Amino acid sequence: FTMILKTLLSLLLLCSTFTAAGAFQPVPSMMNQQPIPRSLSPTVRQSKSAPLGMTISEQEMEWMPDFSSTLWTAASDYATSLEPIHTAFSVATFLTQPFWLLMILLPNSSITKKIMGGLEVPLLCCLVHFLIVSSSIDQQGSGVTAPLSEFNNVFDPSGDPQQAFMGMVTKYPNFVAEEWSHVLTWDLFVGRWIWLDGLRRGIFTAPAVLFANLIGPPGLLIHWITCTLSGKEILESSEKQEIENL
Repeated sequence: FTMILKTLLSLLLLCSTFTAAGAFQPVPSMMNQQPIPRSLSPTVRQSKSAPLGMTISEQEMEWMPDFSSTLWTAASDYATSLEPIHTAFSVATFLTQPFWLLMILLPNSSITKKIMGGLEVPLLCCLVHFLIVSSSIDQQGSGVTAPLSEFNNVFDPSGDPQQAFMGMVTKYPNFVAEEWSHVLTWDLFVGRWIWLDGLRRGIFTAPAVLFANLIGPPGLLIHWITCTLSGKEILESSEKQEIENL
């Protein structure tokens, strides 16, 4: 399973790099060009790739569709469309749910420890978010990605940040995808920390992890309450001292 996660991480990183670097550049399609009539064709010759007895003229070969160009054009159209972001949105939404269930229902299982003990799953979510962001940057000016200038209104204390944020949510579909995957990734990161803390110190974490998945920050509050009721601090004094000594 770890190898599968690493493969997915590599593929997502490759796709994200291609998209961010603008690797899918449009190539003029040759499919709409009219073929030259055979009556106007120059002397024909035997094609190495054609079946025995089939002849293709020089100019006809030049006008044949360039399938590699067509492939890159199709890839470019896909990369600059909304489809990759729609797909990544669904991946961000549903990919993590099995891992949440493992931490909630089987927190002490060796399978859960093996899968969630490392950072492969959170990093995979980070790459999905990066793919959405990089694809959105490639669509600047298309009316689906919020211009960076509009973020100034969200962080303007003299204005109405909530209204500015709602305006971007309703106007720009890509902004919703970016923020959604952003929130889900950090929810998983915090939920994983709660689960690990419970393993280390013998604290029951199922309710806290569940709420971290459902509504985010209240999950951490529930973990704090659980720790307090268990007679343990959410951050022990020894850990605080270690941090101060860094």
